[in-house]
Amino acid sequence: MSKSPSTGITSFKLFRVHRGFTLIELLVVLVVMGIALGIVVVQLMPDDRTTLREESARLALLLENAGLEARSSGRSMAWSSENTRYLFWRKNDYNDWARIQDDTPFRPRILPEGMQIGEITLDDQLVKPGEQLALSASAYALPFRIKMSFASANTTVIGKSNGEVIVQSDDNPDGNSPSVSR
Repeated sequence: MSKSPSTGITSFKLFRVHRGFTLIELLVVLVVMGIALGIVVVQLMPDDRTTLREESARLALLLENAGLEARSSGRSMAWSSENTRYLFWRKNDYNDWARIQDDTPFRPRILPEGMQIGEITLDDQLVKPGEQLALSASAYALPFRIKMSFASANTTVIGKSNGEVIVQSDDNPDGNSPSVSR
């Protein structure tokens, strides 16, 4: 605002103080944000192999813990599966198998869509679907293998006679370089 000396009238001069963003600048920012968001989404979404490894590791830990609980409580436990789901069992007071239904770690579980449990062996003998894999309260564990698959990925949950349960992941289609994890 300035005052004219001859007239004494105040005149307003419009100055452009802040210039807005151009359309090109806004589009560049949106493209950069879109690329960054795409990278984050790809990193956060697990692939088939990761999902299978996580489910196999969960099953391995549950089987190992069920064996430990059977030995510590003095009550045998068992595990059974039917293709896309699995259950844990416990001997009741009448020495009958009772399915564990409550909200414990041993509750019935359903595998993610597309994942399935394949061949199960107990001491190198094939176990039929639905049959129980017993986890004894008093004896050493029998070695077992549970094959799992999801899309093109395969893992094997391996139970050893000392009670340890591990996951063998078949990262190589030839099976020449399996990795072992817990």
